Amino acid sequence: MAREGVRRYLTGSVPISVGLHLLALFLVFVIPLTANLVLPMVTVELPEYVRLAPLPPPPVVAVASSDRAPRRPQAPTQAPPTLVDEPAEPVRYGPPVSVDTTGGLPPGGTDLGISVGPPVVVVPPPVQKPAAPVRLADLPVPPRKIVDARPIYPDIARQARKEGTVVMEAMLDTTGRVTQLRVIQSVPLLDQAALDAVRQWRYTPTTLGGHPVSVLMTITIRFQLQ
Repeated sequence: MAREGVRRYLTGSVPISVGLHLLALFLVFVIPLTANLVLPMVTVELPEYVRLAPLPPPPVVAVASSDRAPRRPQAPTQAPPTLVDEPAEPVRYGPPVSVDTTGGLPPGGTDLGISVGPPVVVVPPPVQKPAAPVRLADLPVPPRKIVDARPIYPDIARQARKEGTVVMEAMLDTTGRVTQLRVIQSVPLLDQAALDAVRQWRYTPTTLGGHPVSVLMTITIRFQLQ
């Protein structure tokens, strides 16, 4: 009898109930995984323009008749058919302003004036006189020779057929006279003749910045037999 009860239990409503549960699980879990789900597309479209509400007009403020300022004409919204020059507005000047030139305060008032003191005289610094002689290359206008003396060819040098170039450094004082001479390139038989000739030369006075100056220059004398 027990076996028949178990057999009836297995062949009765239990297998049907188990099958229904399995079918429900299949529908809930398996089918959604195998199906192709299509999600809806969310699109956001903006309008081409946004209409703005006009600003409210400014509030009207009541002004008393005595304080009412003259209104200026508003600008036209349409172009006129012809162009007309606008009349020039008159220039309005304020009340005259008094200038206090004494530098003191007005009686019973405040210091509203402009005090004007004595004029300030700006004296330019004097041009310093150069202590050392100025080289010839640093002068804007070189001195000009006004007295010339040609060197005398020495007889001993002529007999020895001696030729050469004597270079000297000369200093001119403020009057243009040659005060100092120094031989910087020597020819033994011709140096003295060159020195004697250059000591007789005279130049125009030289000025720099409005002051007379002495000049340091180089003189070259070429001795050549004819």
